Amino acid sequence: MIPRRQVVGAWLLLVGFCSLWFGVGWDGQWHVDVGPDTFFTAPHLMFYFGTSLVGLTSLVVVLRSQQDTGPAVKVLGLRAPTPFLVAGLGAAGHLLYGAADLWWHTIYGFDLLDSTPSHLSLQFAMQIQAIGAIMAFAALRDTRSGRWGLAVAGAGGVAASSILVDGSVLGVKLSALTGAAIAAWTLAVMAGVTRSAWWVAAVGLAFAAIHAVSFLFPPLATQLYADGIGQPIRDNAIGVPMVALAMPLLFPLFALLGAAAVRIARRREISPPVAMAALGAVVGLLASVYLSFDDSAGNLLLTIVAVTAVGALGGRFGWQCAALLRRLSPRQAVAV
Repeated sequence: MIPRRQVVGAWLLLVGFCSLWFGVGWDGQWHVDVGPDTFFTAPHLMFYFGTSLVGLTSLVVVLRSQQDTGPAVKVLGLRAPTPFLVAGLGAAGHLLYGAADLWWHTIYGFDLLDSTPSHLSLQFAMQIQAIGAIMAFAALRDTRSGRWGLAVAGAGGVAASSILVDGSVLGVKLSALTGAAIAAWTLAVMAGVTRSAWWVAAVGLAFAAIHAVSFLFPPLATQLYADGIGQPIRDNAIGVPMVALAMPLLFPLFALLGAAAVRIARRREISPPVAMAALGAVVGLLASVYLSFDDSAGNLLLTIVAVTAVGALGGRFGWQCAALLRRLSPRQAVAV
């Protein structure tokens, strides 16, 4: 039996991560529609609340798990359930880099660009928190609610990958590389943990819901908050949800392809690692072709080769990770 504190903790991790992601979307919209900001703004408080909830939840679960007998690792003499150790480290990093962001604002004032050193570190820490939430729900895979939590956590990680890195190397967009790898990894993890085509498709459904909220919430919240504090909206502001547009819009299609890959592999007895690598390659290929419609796509041929290869590696690695994630819980979980 999984202790109830870990069940409740997993859902608190998900709530915290959602607050973090939507706060980031709001903050990005503020930069676009209003412009410069300071450290103590409502969008910042929203996503720091989210990461604080992740960190505090992880700490409480670790401290109250010292007498448990389930899967865990020893850290500084403490017995820590692995998902909450990972999520807690991500949250600690996020708060540490948040302090660096405060220092940045103190020295340089407001932000003109999103790609500051502190912002890049914050984005990596956010991805680690998403992985922690995925791990926590992988331990609850024997319940329907746990599988839905896993789908939403996976979709959140894919959403966060859209702002993980920026720029290009040799004409290949780094965002395309990380996006394809994380999308393929997430689908392979979902396939390996649940062993179900339906739940692979459910990640796409969860992503569509997160995308809808990311599309509607930031512009509305920005307008209301600006009006509330008497801050003028830019004359050329168009209210377009920039973070939502940066999200991989093809991911629901990738999820359907993942579900089809699971069914085909099962019926034709194809090796799962091969099937997931092939799925990742298709995800990378479609993502790179989609980028060809962008004038700033760079070296298209190299982009196709690199993103396809990275997608295949992401799918193969995701299946391997799923085998480890299935060991995070006993055979039966508590019913919720």
